[in-house]
Amino acid sequence: MTRLYLKIFLTFWLITATIIVGTNVVVHWFDMTPDGSLQSSHLTHDDEPAKRLLFQMAGSVINRNAADIRKDIRALPAWSSPFIFALDDNNQDVLNRSLPPGVLMLAEQLNPKHPYDKIQDRNRKLFGRHITLNDGDVIKLVTISDGRDEGPDRDIIWELFINNIWPLLLVSILVSGSACFLLARHFTSSIKRLQETIQKVSKGDLSARVSKHFSGRRDEIASLGHNFDQMTARLEKAMLEQKRLIKDVSHELRTPLARLQFALALAQQRSHGTVDNELEKIKQAADYLGNIITEILSLPVHEQQGWQLDDTLDLVALLNSIVENYEQMASEKSISIKFNSHYDEALVATHGNMLVGVFENILRNAIHYTPQSGDIDIRLTRKADANAFVVVIADSGTGVPQALLNDIFQPFFRTDSARDRESGGHGLGLAIAHRSVTLHYGKIWAENKAGGGLKITVEIPALPPQDEE
Repeated sequence: MTRLYLKIFLTFWLITATIIVGTNVVVHWFDMTPDGSLQSSHLTHDDEPAKRLLFQMAGSVINRNAADIRKDIRALPAWSSPFIFALDDNNQDVLNRSLPPGVLMLAEQLNPKHPYDKIQDRNRKLFGRHITLNDGDVIKLVTISDGRDEGPDRDIIWELFINNIWPLLLVSILVSGSACFLLARHFTSSIKRLQETIQKVSKGDLSARVSKHFSGRRDEIASLGHNFDQMTARLEKAMLEQKRLIKDVSHELRTPLARLQFALALAQQRSHGTVDNELEKIKQAADYLGNIITEILSLPVHEQQGWQLDDTLDLVALLNSIVENYEQMASEKSISIKFNSHYDEALVATHGNMLVGVFENILRNAIHYTPQSGDIDIRLTRKADANAFVVVIADSGTGVPQALLNDIFQPFFRTDSARDRESGGHGLGLAIAHRSVTLHYGKIWAENKAGGGLKITVEIPALPPQDEE
């Protein structure tokens, strides 16, 4: 049960219950005239409760006979017996009860020409009403206010109201609660469907649709679902076209790259050692470009195209190898690279050489932005609770503006476009790393170090224990 559901349900129920209770209180607070019309009592709130009760009873008995009135009086709560009396034309109580002296005295004063009267009996007030019923019988109603010397002051009207109306109120509130429950569920079920679909889209499933669940609706929720599906359809189409474009471009680059590699091989054969170092550097760059193109072409165009982590990689051996390969590049800037690990082996599932490119891109980026004589620290730890290995690569550069930390993993993003262009950077390294880590069901994020520099953390799920044996 969602918070929105509870808010809607409780709000509707509270409003409905307030209306039910308020309506009953308002109706109770009015007096009924003998002709059955509802009018505001001219009585003030300071008037005796017995007087208000008398007017209410007069309005309710006008259309009843003596037998019915006798039953009504007998059905009243026991506590009200000393305060309510109904007398016939002979001034006899309809229940054959003994009458207090004040009641009989007041009843003798009531007649058709003088239908209403009141008297004071010690500290009590008595109110009487002469009523001629539809069948011709005469009834005299007498109500008595409770005196303080005879017990606590009691509001007769409210006692009757609470004792007789509360079952109806309880049933009404329960019925309204059930209706509000169904109404709130009807409203929130569609929103819940939309929320579930949005969560699927946020996780990369752009094929998720929601309007099929609103086929029977013609309201704003259905319109919202339809617009959402249109948006996701366009987004899915754009993403597929982008991925296909990248693959097509990469495929077209393979032919000139192959020619370049062939020309390099011939040049190395004919150089006789005079330019071997330069040619070797060119060859390494061409091989690296070839590896990038191969990895791009190996990525599935769609998430559902059978991506599989079908190989095993040791992160300890990989990081040691990468550090060794990039020591010469780091030494050119007098940069010290330190690798620390408490594990002799850290096995993870992978596909091809994708993780190699991940850490090479991160380390190459760290060397690029670390100043002369700086330090780069690489640490390998394990999260026991998440069963994952964590690799942290921290440089001692200037870091990245806080607002741009999430943007550095976007394709073609450069924090310093002019400097990166001069150095040959195209803003693809960290983007490829982010994509590769995601396909390994891992996480990658960047943080600025407190003392300066950028720290990139990569979290890769470890192999299950059964696969490590």
